[in-house]
Amino acid sequence: MDCQPSPQFERKYQLALGLMFFLLLPSAFATSSTIPQEITALLNQQKIEQAFSLAAENQANLEGEPDFDLAFGIAAKATNNCNLAVYALERVVQILPQKVVARYALAGCYFELGNFAAAQIEFNQLAQQNLSAEMQSIVAQHLNVIERSQERNTAGWHNAIELVVGQDSNPNNGVENEFIDVPLLGQVKLFEQSQALSSSFYDLNGQFSYIAPLDQSSAWFSSLGVSHSEYSHELAQSRSNLNAVLGYTTKMAGKDISARLFYRPLWLEQESFLDYYGVVAEVGQAVLNQSAVGAELTLARLDYSNLDELSRNQHWLNLWFETPVFSGVSRLSIKLGNEQSQDKAVDFNSRRLLGASYSFAQQLDVSWYYKISVDYLQAEHEQTHPLFLLTREDKYAQLVFDLQYQWQKDWLLTAQASVVNNRSNLSLYDYKRSNVWLGARYQF
Repeated sequence: MDCQPSPQFERKYQLALGLMFFLLLPSAFATSSTIPQEITALLNQQKIEQAFSLAAENQANLEGEPDFDLAFGIAAKATNNCNLAVYALERVVQILPQKVVARYALAGCYFELGNFAAAQIEFNQLAQQNLSAEMQSIVAQHLNVIERSQERNTAGWHNAIELVVGQDSNPNNGVENEFIDVPLLGQVKLFEQSQALSSSFYDLNGQFSYIAPLDQSSAWFSSLGVSHSEYSHELAQSRSNLNAVLGYTTKMAGKDISARLFYRPLWLEQESFLDYYGVVAEVGQAVLNQSAVGAELTLARLDYSNLDELSRNQHWLNLWFETPVFSGVSRLSIKLGNEQSQDKAVDFNSRRLLGASYSFAQQLDVSWYYKISVDYLQAEHEQTHPLFLLTREDKYAQLVFDLQYQWQKDWLLTAQASVVNNRSNLSLYDYKRSNVWLGARYQF
């Protein structure tokens, strides 16, 4: 490539621009128009959007001609329109099975759209071609990623251990003020543990999963996740988590159906704090073009070891929509829920929940992956708080950015940055928190 404005530009367009040399080869077919050559020229000038615009304008008239389909497919691929590129590239590969550029672009589109089975077929075909050393390396890297994905869905154990180190601005979810006003008591000074404090930390966690397929569409699965976090600040509470899951998934009448049991206990300072357990049922249905909608129902129980007044039953309904966007996956969820205390004397802890979340995840290339998540939750308690003489209302917002780099075949370098803002009309529950960490994960 003659022009490389930035590493980000190179990653975004490396596949399309890497194919330009092939586009300049003489055509195997006579063409009825000069449009394919014009598209090629624009791509070579790195005028990607203009190239795709020209291709789209002429699609109705020239669709089906190999030269045009090839130029259209690569322009669509370069502008993150793989869902449009696939059909054109498939036609070229069918007519010209030895056309490396077309098969390479098609394999890349399948990969970006998450159709790993089809991508594997095309990359395996490419691996048998007489490719340059650089092209062979790229093909091999894609096949390694696909193999790792398939391993997660085959019978057997799939495990990972991760160590992270980072900085947490408020590990105890403390409030910023030293004093708060309580109507029945006046101004009250908080313990230091209840105030905002910053601390560095490390976290060691492991994930151990087992999949037992029954047939091509059904499987039992189980997983056990364990983690322990320690903080440098003496007042920041260390915590240990366990997440055990046992579930079943199947496909029925075109729908993906699953059910699972979960158990998630939490320990603070090596003492039992919370037992969270329940059952989740989910159903999903493919719609439109590679999109899906679904619903998830959760029935759960929160049992606090030394705070029975906080224990309550939990019901959640999560409605979601997932679709490919810009060579990534976008997911939007609407959440409805309620939590009910069994003891009417502490019914001020019962609450109604309404929330929404959005996430976007993208595999930039065979090594880099990122995900952005935004969550919002509004909680309205049902009864007046006896201490503050107000009905508590919270508005919780969270922004998370995850980044992963495939360092070696079994090693991932990981990073996360997050910001939390919980606004409450009761000052005791009003807090902000930010967190950033770096980690290394070994998969086996």
